[in-house]
Amino acid sequence: MSTAIDTVTDQDDNPATAQSREVAPGPAPAAPRRRRLRTALRFLRTLVVVLSLVGAAVAGGTYIVRQRLADRAFVDAGTAVLTAQPITAGSADAAVVTRVLVTERQSVTAGAVLATITLTADGRAPRVQQLRVPAAGIVTEINVAPGQIARAGEPIVTLYDPTKLDFQVDVPLETLRELRLGMTAYVAGPGLPGRIATTLQQVKPKVDTDRPTAASDRLTVVLRPEAADLTTVRTLVPGLRFDVVVDTTTAVGGTPAVNSA
Repeated sequence: MSTAIDTVTDQDDNPATAQSREVAPGPAPAAPRRRRLRTALRFLRTLVVVLSLVGAAVAGGTYIVRQRLADRAFVDAGTAVLTAQPITAGSADAAVVTRVLVTERQSVTAGAVLATITLTADGRAPRVQQLRVPAAGIVTEINVAPGQIARAGEPIVTLYDPTKLDFQVDVPLETLRELRLGMTAYVAGPGLPGRIATTLQQVKPKVDTDRPTAASDRLTVVLRPEAADLTTVRTLVPGLRFDVVVDTTTAVGGTPAVNSA
């Protein structure tokens, strides 16, 4: 009886057996956790890059579409000329210009004296008269110099009204079919700080002195500057040329600039 008990006691006291019972699972090594963390970070970085590229592609595609639509909305109308309605001052009878009191590009008020002339018609005694401007304007040309004879009705001095300047451009019929009266056209060129807005005011036949009897395939479009830009336009010299584009998204449904048939 005592022998059996001793045997069991000896087994419990065996160092190898006790060591095997005392060993327990410890915490997982740190290296695998670091590898998993690095993998997760790489995945997040890749995801961020992919999302950024997709966002840039979408934004770029949207810009291109908008740009194409904008390009399609604008029609190149060609080159416009700044035009002024001339104001002429002359004599109803033949006269000798004795003195010119103004110079080109000079601003004058209505009624100002432009020149003195001497009438010699009908064999009567010479009569000196003052040539006055019929309306305020800017002198563009001295047509008859002092000492020369001005024929009856011939302009001696030519002026223009700076408040009535407009841009005129000859446009082919194909382009005119895309336009409507009242559309906004943008003008850019010398003397302007940038492009300015004008309104398509009217269309009139083009006067072709080289082919007076031939049917022209172009018409003249008259563009009126917006009120906000009139001050700038008044400083320009008639005859200057400008680039014109028309925004076809404006005046939609308005009166066609030309018969589309």
